[in-house]
Amino acid sequence: MSAEPVTPLRVLLTRLQNIGDVLNAVPALRTLRQALPHARIILLAKHAGGVEVMRNCPYVDEVIVVQGRGLAEKIRLIREFRQRRMDYFIVSPQDLGRVPWAWLGGARVIAGYPFIVNYGRPVREKLPFLLRIAPKFDPSKTEVDHCLKLVEDVLDDLAVPLPQQFSRALEYSWQTVEDIAAATAALGRVGIGEDGRFVASAPFSKRCAKNWPIERYAAVFRHVSGDGRMPVVLLGGQDERARTVELARCAGPFCRTIAGETSIASSAVIIKRASLFVGPDSGPAFIATAVGTPAVVLYGPADYYRWRVADKSVPRIELVHPVPCSPCREQECAVSPSCMELITEAEVIEACGTLWRAGS
Repeated sequence: MSAEPVTPLRVLLTRLQNIGDVLNAVPALRTLRQALPHARIILLAKHAGGVEVMRNCPYVDEVIVVQGRGLAEKIRLIREFRQRRMDYFIVSPQDLGRVPWAWLGGARVIAGYPFIVNYGRPVREKLPFLLRIAPKFDPSKTEVDHCLKLVEDVLDDLAVPLPQQFSRALEYSWQTVEDIAAATAALGRVGIGEDGRFVASAPFSKRCAKNWPIERYAAVFRHVSGDGRMPVVLLGGQDERARTVELARCAGPFCRTIAGETSIASSAVIIKRASLFVGPDSGPAFIATAVGTPAVVLYGPADYYRWRVADKSVPRIELVHPVPCSPCREQECAVSPSCMELITEAEVIEACGTLWRAGS
């Protein structure tokens, strides 16, 4: 008589935010896959950028997408969870408030932080007494470490050791042949061949308080491009197109924009081909590190200690000037000079030079 099939362990991790937020959870998902190769690993996602980043990710078997905020959507999700009979439901530190979903969804074990510190303020989980795995949040740790801590405690609960190839490094390595072709075509439209060297930048964030002045970017790009030996390619969404056109005009003929012309995956291929990335603390800056490109990253109102990169194997210089009001959640800064304005052109140029010298 044949043996009954063994039902695989089912583990869900929540990560409802944008590109950089999801990339910071990849080390946790990778560790789960390495330690539990036969488990069914499910990601709960919401933001379109985060969902796109995880398309084709080998560490995830399924992505459940949150499609709204209403009661009907919550009921749909709870039914989805019940159908899958989750063994472990891991609430990532950015998704506090999902414990009731896990409980109503019938999860056997719920893991998450009872409270976190967000922008300097404590935030408490709903129904924290339902957490069977409840590590203490350490504000001095990075977001990668916070996510990994939850996974480590889940593995400990299962009596499974951490994998030998365990790593805190970011990763975004699952672009397709179509993504590569689209990136090659986009670069070709601005005169850069497959072997051409260039600097990539995604200079603008949707959060205005993270944006550096256009005239400073223009001065840096004029310096970096020199006589055209190292052109600068500007990336971004359709919403940033007009500003990148203005920046390219200010920076000169060797600065070109393809903002709004590429997907996230093909943008990642372009950033990977670049010799250097320059930009603010946002999704593309995390992509740069995840694909192995040296980066100069400008940090402003975000919580630098939480959102700095945990693994230093990819060259990365993070420029930050802490001020009494940071971290903050303001969309636009009313303080002058702002924390972003405290970063000087000379600092950015020097950081670019340091990475050039290290690379050569």
